[in-house]
Amino acid sequence: MTSTSPVATAIGDTQSNGNIECIPQPCCPLCGRDGQRLYAALADWLFGVSGNWNLDSCRTCDIAWLDPQPIAEDIPKLYSSYHTHRAAPPARIGRLRSATHQCVLAGMGYPIDQPKEILPRLLSHVPSIARAAALGVMSLDPSNGGTLLDVGCGNGEFIGRMRSFGWNVSGVDPDPAAVQKGRNEGLNIFAGRISDVPGNMLYDVITLSHVIEHVSDPVDLLSDCRKRLRPETGILVITTPNIKSLGHRWFKNYWRGLEIPRHLILFSPDALSTCIARSGLYLRSMRTETRIARLIYPTSACAKNGNQNVGERTGFSVGAMCMGYAFQFMEDVLTYFKKDLGEEIYCVCTAPAEDDGHRN
Repeated sequence: MTSTSPVATAIGDTQSNGNIECIPQPCCPLCGRDGQRLYAALADWLFGVSGNWNLDSCRTCDIAWLDPQPIAEDIPKLYSSYHTHRAAPPARIGRLRSATHQCVLAGMGYPIDQPKEILPRLLSHVPSIARAAALGVMSLDPSNGGTLLDVGCGNGEFIGRMRSFGWNVSGVDPDPAAVQKGRNEGLNIFAGRISDVPGNMLYDVITLSHVIEHVSDPVDLLSDCRKRLRPETGILVITTPNIKSLGHRWFKNYWRGLEIPRHLILFSPDALSTCIARSGLYLRSMRTETRIARLIYPTSACAKNGNQNVGERTGFSVGAMCMGYAFQFMEDVLTYFKKDLGEEIYCVCTAPAEDDGHRN
């Protein structure tokens, strides 16, 4: 299938933005109309990438994008201090939370010994807690089993976890340092992008966990994923920040989900649905999730208070963390009334049958 997405094309010459060469992207990546300025002269307060960046939006398509966007050769400069280059910090979840997540995964059928304590068992029935635990395995049913490819796998933490549950896992990532770290753990990781994965390799499940927002042509990415799914039975699972979330409405240009300039496109549920349809995939389900709201709040509040290099922080005050949990609780309540307020979009897509004209 040939993509019908009118991806924005370069207008004029490249321009320098700090030490990064960029191309103007004034047009909507979905409909091609001129965008409207959403935020101007944004700085990277997370990891300190140089330059001032704008975010444009299209009200018709409900999508936002970086303008200008870095040229392909300079994309690696955006990730020089990014978290995939180093070991993940130690998990900060307490014993109770860990035990609760074990209860949830055991209830889903994963081979985990369920803790005997009463409190974790009770907490595992709280809907928001259960969803957060399930999303740790992308809500994949263990009975699916089979082969799994994680696109943008970083150092392989997720596929390592899924391998321990019996999945036959692989990953692909463009970051050489992250790829090497994963390979050192005995993981099968391709260096590069999904297009570098051999086209004759088909998977039962492909996961895109906070990846699609990092590419300039989401329809092309989804199409490449579709071509590597088993016809009819293969599924693609996507998570990505939600531009319509409560956190964005609350913090606006200080919302952690913007992650300027690494996030090139930010989606609403409708915009992501459009991209999925154009790629030839079928949308099975979509919802917004609140699980990262407690993390979004302290980071965004810290930036709003004028702090820089927030992404390098190893912790926040007890008060800030408590506010994060309160914010998530509020978001949990509000999403009962307005479904699109969650901080991230979660959706499941299915591959078409091989003979429907989409596979090429």
